[in-house]
Amino acid sequence: MVRYSDTYSRMGVALLAVSLWGATCAGSEAAVQPAVPDEDRPAVAVLPFALEVKLSKLSSIQTVPEGLTPEREAELIAKATIEIPSQARRFVHDELSKTQQFTVLPLEQVDQAIADVEVDPEKPIPPAQAAVLRERLGADIVIGGTVQDYGKVRWQWLAAGMAGDMTWESLVIGAATAWNPAIILGNIGFELLTSTPVWFGGGYLFGVAFSPVRVDAWAVETQRGTRVWDDEATAVYVWRRLKTVPEEDRKKKEVALRLNLQKAAEDLTESLLDEELTKQSLRSSLLEPQDVVAF
Repeated sequence: MVRYSDTYSRMGVALLAVSLWGATCAGSEAAVQPAVPDEDRPAVAVLPFALEVKLSKLSSIQTVPEGLTPEREAELIAKATIEIPSQARRFVHDELSKTQQFTVLPLEQVDQAIADVEVDPEKPIPPAQAAVLRERLGADIVIGGTVQDYGKVRWQWLAAGMAGDMTWESLVIGAATAWNPAIILGNIGFELLTSTPVWFGGGYLFGVAFSPVRVDAWAVETQRGTRVWDDEATAVYVWRRLKTVPEEDRKKKEVALRLNLQKAAEDLTESLLDEELTKQSLRSSLLEPQDVVAF
């Protein structure tokens, strides 16, 4: 009797690793955007971010110390509920500040300006509030966002991720084994066992924790309150960055989550840069068709 378990288990791990490596490395080399003249750089205010995912267990977001009481766990969860969206906001602010396309306003200045404005971080800012920030800060663009998933993803993402992995792996294995049903079904079974902890968080591959993060963000110009950009970024496995972390910290979920959150912020920043927003382009977008002069 032929035994497939060891051989194809190793094959499944290798294929899974290649899949995740490709997803991580794709787009890792950001295109260099040309510097925008200072006078044409839009002033950007980054608003507070929201946290969509509901945290119920501390173990879903960090390594839990021994002897943790329920009361202390509740305190740490409440603290994390505030810190996670704040950190996402800080990462986006810092990434934008590194570019040469925007004048990014200090977070403290933005917080002071919105102190008496009821900004809902879960929704794009309405035109009236955008106008207030334009008057108070001189902001041309306001940016906000939501951390949708942190540490685990919803079943729709699980289904999509697993379906994608199983489909292309089955095609590769089928072509290599003359479509042997036992081998293909064996790989599907293995995929079900390995992908579930990967996509739901808490799984490990090569001693590294999987901690998916998903963030969406938007940008609104302040003249009319029109949305000029929105996008979503997901980070699952940033192997290159984890290699820079001490080996003993690579299994700590909070470390992987922080790196994934930073990677999502970088991807969102890159997406926004691709829009090539300038003061001139914003003014042009607000012109009525009859106001546009053709040359």
